[in-house]
Amino acid sequence: MKIIALSDSHGNIGYLRDAVESALRGAPVDICVHCGDGVRDLEAVEPILRDANPNVRVYGVRGNCDFSTFQYPTLELFEAGGVRMMVTHGHQYDVKTQYEALLCAAHSYGAQVVFFGHTHRSLLEYTHNVYLINPGAVCNRLSGNIAYAKVMVDAAGNVRADLMKWLT
Repeated sequence: MKIIALSDSHGNIGYLRDAVESALRGAPVDICVHCGDGVRDLEAVEPILRDANPNVRVYGVRGNCDFSTFQYPTLELFEAGGVRMMVTHGHQYDVKTQYEALLCAAHSYGAQVVFFGHTHRSLLEYTHNVYLINPGAVCNRLSGNIAYAKVMVDAAGNVRADLMKWLT
């Protein structure tokens, strides 16, 4: 199962589209996650994702800069290959200064993988039996910066996570 996570597109739909198209190279995406601050931008890339895989699941949460997007939750939980996952923007968990509150929330929801944004800094860390994954900010497109996070979950529920860089 192939999962991609993006965050903080802040209206940069072209960059978001480029990141999604890059992620689709090689294999379709099974699940796409947007961690907020530009969550409405998902509407522009959802048709691209559905063309590649009509059964793709798309999750988006609103961030602190997502005004008038009350149709999106602030927290999303889902399962992929038997692995419980959590999506949040992160501002409600003070992720700019610490990860303890985020980890506590992950444990309370039984999440093994947590996707978040807000900081505009990518992170891939396995701590306290939880993968903390921040795909950085799509709006900060520079060669060498992170474009998105990719998570693979195999049939046995094993997780492999990577941060994928912009190629140009």
